[in-house]
Amino acid sequence: MKKRTALIAIALVAISISGCATKPKKQEAVTRLDDDGYLYYMDYTKDYYGSEVMAAMRKIGYIDPGCSVFFTHNTEGDSIACRNYDYPHRVSEEDRSLTGLNIVLHCKPEGKYESIAVADAVWCDENNPLLKRGGPDHEKFSVDLLDILPYQCMDGINEKGLYVSIQRVDIKKGEQPGRFPAGSSMLLRYMLDDCANVDDAIRKTETGIIAPGDWQECHFMVSDATGRSVVIESRNSNVQVIPSDICTNFYLGSDDMENSYRNGKLREEAVKMTDENMTPNYHYGYGHGYHRFVTILGQLECYRDTDKKDYYTRMPESTALVILQSVAQNPYTNAVGISMTQYSAIYNNEKKTVQVWPFQNYSKSFKFDVKGNRIFR
Repeated sequence: MKKRTALIAIALVAISISGCATKPKKQEAVTRLDDDGYLYYMDYTKDYYGSEVMAAMRKIGYIDPGCSVFFTHNTEGDSIACRNYDYPHRVSEEDRSLTGLNIVLHCKPEGKYESIAVADAVWCDENNPLLKRGGPDHEKFSVDLLDILPYQCMDGINEKGLYVSIQRVDIKKGEQPGRFPAGSSMLLRYMLDDCANVDDAIRKTETGIIAPGDWQECHFMVSDATGRSVVIESRNSNVQVIPSDICTNFYLGSDDMENSYRNGKLREEAVKMTDENMTPNYHYGYGHGYHRFVTILGQLECYRDTDKKDYYTRMPESTALVILQSVAQNPYTNAVGISMTQYSAIYNNEKKTVQVWPFQNYSKSFKFDVKGNRIFR
């Protein structure tokens, strides 16, 4: 494919009527959204099921997502999935400044479901300096660098209202690690392309070309338009499905609390405030992300709808965003982790939309529907 320079100017015209949408001109190019060069839009038109893209994916594809996600309902009763994507990309080994390049990606492969998702473009080749903040604005940047981008999506929603996101889990010493570094992001893509609901997504883990042993360093939060939400995880190639409205970075289907004895009696360590050298740190017995998990849980409980027979939470989307902010990660505190929240997003399962706040800038967001139309308020 002939290389072309990515578009720099935004091709979106603001519409003053609330809820109106416009779509960028369809082309395989990257359109900048924010002022700082952390968030872009792309309408992907190549055949990413073809041999060329698949070969590139297996050669250089990789992901390592931290992340927090929870499921709730807005005040209209719509199911919404609320997500922080966390990873501390650096400019280079010499320059440790935090950076990133996230792309709102529209895909409509032939014979499959249409979707809108958010991808971490740096994982296309983490050693390429052009895949950093503002990369598409550089003269030497080419969209060819993004050939495997559909397989680098960290979360997304399709035309049926199926939402899927990836969260890392730490493999314990002596356990089987994942066999394919990008296996989980490939499975996410197959779920978005082929699955209409949670049950379909569960079946995809059994029938897909990606085996459970390939993707078990990550697990999935999956929700659909019926209001169902589950976490799907693989541990030592055994798949478990756990009904849950929260997911961070530890196994939900296994008890990883650390055991100790005091006065001859067994007890489980829920919280350990020091490491083996008695150095103060925040380490939770359940594993990485437990602090963020309980922070979300405590706030969700405040918005429980007690008129409902089953557990049901409802809140304004502005409140959901505050909860995401409360568990945002940065390298300056150990309270919620030492990663970096690249973006926060709220997906609406009913309306099939995504709203994105880039690089912890919560003063401005960018909203798209599943067809790739940008929605202006």
